[in-house]
Amino acid sequence: MTPAEKKKAWEDFQVRQRTAQAVYDNFRYTDAQREQLIDFIGAAMTVIRGDAPFESLARLVPITDRRPAIVSGQAYRGGTNFIFDACFLNQWTSIYMLATTDAQGNVEPYHFQIEFSPPMDLDRQRLEQLLKLKVARGWLHDGGNLYPPAVIMHLGIVYQPATFEYDLLNPPYAPYTVKALLDYTQPRDQDPYAATRMVRLEIRRDYLTPEQLRERDQKRFGDMPTTGQKVTQGWLAAIKQE
Repeated sequence: MTPAEKKKAWEDFQVRQRTAQAVYDNFRYTDAQREQLIDFIGAAMTVIRGDAPFESLARLVPITDRRPAIVSGQAYRGGTNFIFDACFLNQWTSIYMLATTDAQGNVEPYHFQIEFSPPMDLDRQRLEQLLKLKVARGWLHDGGNLYPPAVIMHLGIVYQPATFEYDLLNPPYAPYTVKALLDYTQPRDQDPYAATRMVRLEIRRDYLTPEQLRERDQKRFGDMPTTGQKVTQGWLAAIKQE
């Protein structure tokens, strides 16, 4: 390629890049897209809770790809990354579910995530009500669930994350707890609690260790009887209340 051809190719690339950037910058989500996504988020929560089968999600939004799950994190358990078709939103947003599969082919999902690009206006209070969330206490000195600014403001960026963590109001009785993270972006000089532009949503299972399961059951039922022991009145009463 001659110098003139290289220059022409570079100029053409810059034109295409500016055009693509303009398309991205001018993109706006519609109300219909937002409502469809909110319905899908609600369905994903029922699956992560264990109240609905994984296959029910594919009836709402098709799965376009399956890959080995390589996403790291607290809930990471390997398995498969199921990628959902996000074209009902745009070409830049990603929606996926991490899950394991047993020998019979049953899918056990444990991590649902949406990466918004560009950010979407999603009201935090509406999601709290939809997903039946409660504040996960302890991130800030006042007991709030907003991640401490000292952790995220050292990045020196104009827009900082405003990440909120939640537990469930009525968690399932299962070998895991369910957590939700709502991740927004907000100018640094504005109140992070007022942020509305969501960049990431995560709903995950945190599986309990055997010791954590024993502690949970002891709190729920009292001292469990061992083999040969009579069932205590307290434990029997707890069972009757189920």
